[in-house]
Amino acid sequence: MKKRLKWFNKYFKKGTGKFDPQFQLYRDEAHKMVFKRAFELLSITEADVAEENAIVLMSPEQLDVNSKVRYKVALLDDDEAELIYDQSVLTVLMFGEESLFYYQASVDYRYGLITNDLVGELNYLDIMNIQTSFEYDDLHEPLFEMVNVELWLYDGTTMPLTLRFRLFNGVVEELILSEKEKLVLGKLHNIIRSKKRLV
Repeated sequence: MKKRLKWFNKYFKKGTGKFDPQFQLYRDEAHKMVFKRAFELLSITEADVAEENAIVLMSPEQLDVNSKVRYKVALLDDDEAELIYDQSVLTVLMFGEESLFYYQASVDYRYGLITNDLVGELNYLDIMNIQTSFEYDDLHEPLFEMVNVELWLYDGTTMPLTLRFRLFNGVVEELILSEKEKLVLGKLHNIIRSKKRLV
């Protein structure tokens, strides 16, 4: 564990740098455990959902009260960059035949710790509305930009999802959504619309 913590402290010391495959290994290890916990807590099997169609959303969240979330703009090989962080809230959406299954947990990649698990199952017909918002943390001097989705249910409750939480790059983009964000919204809209047409 000391070796792992030392690696995280060194890697997240600078706010920008080349993406290290070691981080991907730590992240994949945690995400593998996340799926195992999700299936167990939801009492479902891989046959109930298409795992390859599962969507994983990550947003920074401070889990350790004694340690703030550390960010890094990790530069990828193809002139792309990914904002990564050492602590996050992770949401997994899995699409079943009649229901949307969701799993949410806090993950501290430094320790491989997963906690605060929350699971649920929503029948597609219980979803009344999908509300999407694009926001900045501050209108005059934004540091972060967010894309949030709320699933409004017929019982009056909402289920919030964060599609994006990233550093604002200083450019107001004409196209707001990334390919992954379009995929998530498209999937939600298409499945819900198709189920409602059958009723």
